[in-house]
Amino acid sequence: MIVRRTGIPAAIVMNMYYTGLGIARSLGEHGIQVIGLSAHRGVYGNFTRFADVRFSPDSRESPEQLLRFLLELGDEIGEKSVIFPTRDDDVLFLDRFRDDLHSCFIPAVPLGHALAACLDKWETYRAAKRTGVAVPATWKVESYEDLMRVSGEIVFPCVLKPLSAHLWRKADNWDRVGARKAIAVSSLDELEREYLAVAAADPRVLVQEIVGGGDEHLSVVACYMDRSSKPTASFSARKLLQAPEGFGTGCIVETAERPEPSAMAFRLLEHLGFTGIAEVEFKWDTLSRHYKLIEINPRPWDQHRLGAACGVDLIHLAYCDLAGVPKPEMLNRNAPCKWIAEDVLFLAMLRSLWKRDGKLGALRRMARGRKIYAIWSWADPLPSIAWLPRRCFGITVDTVRLMLSTITHRGSRTPSVQQKVVS
Repeated sequence: MIVRRTGIPAAIVMNMYYTGLGIARSLGEHGIQVIGLSAHRGVYGNFTRFADVRFSPDSRESPEQLLRFLLELGDEIGEKSVIFPTRDDDVLFLDRFRDDLHSCFIPAVPLGHALAACLDKWETYRAAKRTGVAVPATWKVESYEDLMRVSGEIVFPCVLKPLSAHLWRKADNWDRVGARKAIAVSSLDELEREYLAVAAADPRVLVQEIVGGGDEHLSVVACYMDRSSKPTASFSARKLLQAPEGFGTGCIVETAERPEPSAMAFRLLEHLGFTGIAEVEFKWDTLSRHYKLIEINPRPWDQHRLGAACGVDLIHLAYCDLAGVPKPEMLNRNAPCKWIAEDVLFLAMLRSLWKRDGKLGALRRMARGRKIYAIWSWADPLPSIAWLPRRCFGITVDTVRLMLSTITHRGSRTPSVQQKVVS
C-alpha cells in the first residue's frame, strides 16, 4: 500500500515508457504524488500503481495543445509541481515554454545556455575541446559543398549524426533517415549517398570518427549537479549490450566504477554551468587508449533506476532539491547491478535462436547476476501484465518477418555461393 505524503509538491512525468515508468516508481515509492502524462493508450507505463496517468497531447506533435493542457492541470493541482521530461522533445518544450509554465511548474531541466550546448552536438564538441576532454575528431557539415570541402580530412570508417538528435525525429524525418540514430559509413561514395538521403530531413549533420572498440567499451556517468554546478551525487555504469549494435540504446547496462570518465564529466558540466540531472556517455578508444566523449543527455534516461538500486537515486534527489524539501542521503553501495530491457533482450534471444548464430549463450551470461528490469517489478506488476500480450503479438510479427527475411536471404544466394556451400 502506498502512503501519500501531504504538504509536498506533486511530480509530473512526461511519457510513460521506460524512463517515465522508472521516474514514477522512484518517486511513488517515497509517497510522492505522481501524475503521468501519456499521449498513447496501451503503453505499459500507463498501468503503474505509482502514478495517476492522464492522457495528454504530445510535446513533439502538439506543443501548443500540451501547453494549454498543462496550464489547466496546474490550476487543478493548485500548487507548483515538479515536472520531469523523458525525451529531448520534452526538454525543448519545457525550455520553450519556461516562462508560461513558471506559475504552475518547476521544470527539471538545466538553464537555456547549458541545455543548448548539450543538445547541439557541435557545441558539445567545442565545449569538450575547450575543457581538455577527449572527443572524437568531428566535422560540422551544413551543405553538400561543406561535405566536399572536408572530405579530404575524413578518415573512414566514420559516422554520420544529426546536429541535434530531435531534428531527425520531427514529422516524417525519422522515415527519411531510415529510423537510424546514427549512420556508419565506410567510404566517401557511401558518405555522399547517405548525406544526400538525410539532407532531406536536415542538411546540418556531424561527421565523426568512429571510436575503436565494441559496445562493451561504452561507459556512462550519471550525476546530479547542484545550483553551483558542482556534483552532488553520481554513479557510473557500462553498457554490455546495445540494440541495434554500434549506435543503439543500451538494453543491458551494469553499474561499474569509472573514476576517469567521471572526473571528465564533472569538469565539462561545471564548465557549461550545468545544473540538474545529466547522463554523460564515453567510449574507451582501444587504439588511443583514452576515454572519448560521445554525448550528454541533459535529462533522465532509460537506465536511471540503476541509481535507486545502488543507493544513488538521482530522480528522488532532483525532486527534493527542486521541491525544496530535505534531500535524501546518497549512499553508493558499489554493489554491481544490471538494468535489463527485457522486451529487447527476449527478442534478441529469439533472433539468435532462429539464426543459430551462437550468441544465445553470451546473451544469457550477460543477463546473469543482480538485476532490475525496465518493465517488470514485483512491487508494480501491472505494466508487465499489460505489456505481455501486446508484446507477444509484436514478437510474433517480428519473428515472421525474420523468418521471411532469412528464407529470402537463403534463396537469393548466387549459384557460385550455393555451389561452394554444397562442395
